[in-house]
Order: sequence, then C-alpha cells, then structure tokens
Amino acid sequence: MPPIAVLMPNWIGDFLLALSVVERKKSAENCDISLIVPVRFAGLTTLLSDLPVIPYRRKSRSGYFASVRSMRSFLKLFILPHSFSSALFGFLSAIPVRRGVSMELRGWMLTERLPASATSRTRHLTYEYSEVLEVPFADPVEWRGATIEQSIGHAGAVVLCPGATYGPAKQWPYFDRLAALFPDKMFVILGDSSDKNSAQRIAVSAPQRCTNLAGTTSLEQAASIIAGASVLISNDSGLLHLAGFLGTPCVGIYGSTSSVWTRPLGQEVRIAIGSCPRSPCYERTCPRDDYICLRNVTPETIAARAQEIMRQ
Repeated sequence: MPPIAVLMPNWIGDFLLALSVVERKKSAENCDISLIVPVRFAGLTTLLSDLPVIPYRRKSRSGYFASVRSMRSFLKLFILPHSFSSALFGFLSAIPVRRGVSMELRGWMLTERLPASATSRTRHLTYEYSEVLEVPFADPVEWRGATIEQSIGHAGAVVLCPGATYGPAKQWPYFDRLAALFPDKMFVILGDSSDKNSAQRIAVSAPQRCTNLAGTTSLEQAASIIAGASVLISNDSGLLHLAGFLGTPCVGIYGSTSSVWTRPLGQEVRIAIGSCPRSPCYERTCPRDDYICLRNVTPETIAARAQEIMRQ
C-alpha cells in the first residue's frame, strides 16, 4: 500500500482522540501511516504509538519549509485540523491527494473535500476524524487503552488536574475540597505553569498528602504518573483525554463544553455536568458571570463518581 500521512491536531485533547482513530485505521488496513505532529507532542506520540513521527516545525521559516520538503514521498495526506494553514501546508507539499473538511476558505487546496457538515458538536469528535480517515466510526467507549511504563513513586495516587486552557468557564472551583473526601489517599496535582496558583491552593488543603507538580513535568512524565493513578479527576482538558487514552479511570467535569462532543475514551469514565439552561454555551467566560454550570457540581458528586471506578 502506498505511504500515507496524517496531519494531526494542535490541541492535546483533539490530538489524542485523533490518534485513537489513526490506530484503528492502522489495525484495520495494515497501511503505511506516518504522523505529522506539532513538535511539542513528538515525545508523547513516540511514547503512545509505534507509528513513524514527523515533527511539524512551524515557528521558523526554515523549519516550516523543511517540514514541507519532508512530505514529498507521500501519496496521500489526511488533514485533521480545520485551519487554512494546515491545508496550505498540504498544498505546498505537493502531495497528490489531500483529504479534509472544506471550510475556512481552503477547499481549493484539497483534492478530496468533505462538506462542513462533517463537523458537528452534536456527535463525538472521533466521528469526524473517522470520516476524514475513511474508517468506520467506533464508539469511544470501545477504546481499551494504551499501555506505558507507570510512575512507581506516585502509583495509586488520585491525580487532580485543575487547569483548562479554554478559560474559566471550564475550571471547576472546588478541587481544594476533595482531599477531605478521600482521607486515606495520596494526591498528585498536574498541570502547566499557568495552573501553579490554583494548584498551590489545592495543595495546602492536605499538605501531607498532596504533591504539587503543576508546571514541573513534561507530557511524557505526566503520562507515566497518570498511567499508574487510581483515578484522575479533571476539567475538560488535555490531561483528561490523556487518562482516557491510557485507560486510567477518570472523572471529567464539564462546564461550557459538551461531553457529547469530547467525551474521553474508554469505559472507566464518569462525567459530571452541572445543571444550567444555557449549557453547553462554548464560551470562555460565563455570559452571566455566575458559572452556575460548574458551581452546581458538588465535591460530593465528584467523590462518589470517582469511587465507582477507582482502582484499588
């Protein structure tokens, strides 16, 4: 079969959902697939998959055109991001067949165009990726998880992920109350440097039982910690989807976004959504400034759902 390539998404959650579909395509068709990934995801991709990885270097002119030239051997490119720039990358690479969703005024750069209706927030995002990649849709519940080496030092901990890059409308305010509901558990707090302040507030709620690693780990290190966790509790964020990809039990807290569209992969998943007539609104900040969709989710609700799936 001729070599094909997949231009992967730039957001970690979307990236992991897409990777699950690519893995299904590889298994079903035994095809020669290479992944074109953002540079920051290259190490994590190598950890999670045995597919060849080509870093997509966009930050410098020389790196960008080196990435373009590296595509010349492929006969078909599947373009998963919606951006104009992603289609332009494929166009400049001169790959004969370029398949993606026709939107953002980029249809003229695609040779196989899917209508904009292929994108819908009323069904899971992997449905769209399945259409682009030409494989049958599989319910995300069917995903069995990837196996990687687990962190020994934090094995069995409850992992908390209080961050979310989309904004406060995705950030549940009660993480600091969870430690009291799990008096016998150790906690690890993960996130990036922007989560340090919120992570510190959580850590002081149980200083003898919380390890605050926000802003200190690579994605690969975070994956190792999550792989060995008893359960992960997280906002709708990339780390939630990393837990789903690894098969780690996880509780996802959804505010302005929709679990119908971006539910984590796997069976050991519980979703918490607060009651709000406007939800999902997909806004970064609450239009009424009350964030009721998040505040209606109680710590006791989260603890109960975590107990249902927690590994002992």
